[in-house]
Amino acid sequence: MKPFVILSLLIALMLAACSNHYLRTENEQTHLFLKTRHAQSVMFASSLDHFQWRSAARINDRTWQITIPGDIPQTYIYLVDNQLFLPECRFKEKDDFGSENCIYLPGM
Repeated sequence: MKPFVILSLLIALMLAACSNHYLRTENEQTHLFLKTRHAQSVMFASSLDHFQWRSAARINDRTWQITIPGDIPQTYIYLVDNQLFLPECRFKEKDDFGSENCIYLPGM
């Protein structure tokens, strides 16, 4: 069990060190971008749809995009290569499972 925990922590640290997260709002929609090196898949889940996983669109070899309504507050998290991933985000909250989620607040 201990090697699995150590391996998971190393993967999370590598993903965090190699990623960048930003957003752009236009026409009542917000586009979330996640830049991460070497990712093969990126999924996104938010409170808006009860945390159902959705595939992010690959923009190029490093950048992934997901579009959400720009006028509705929500919390969200990513799954990068089947590992939960919380990017750098301005606002966070604890979830019911002892982890954290990012908070999206329109206009902030």
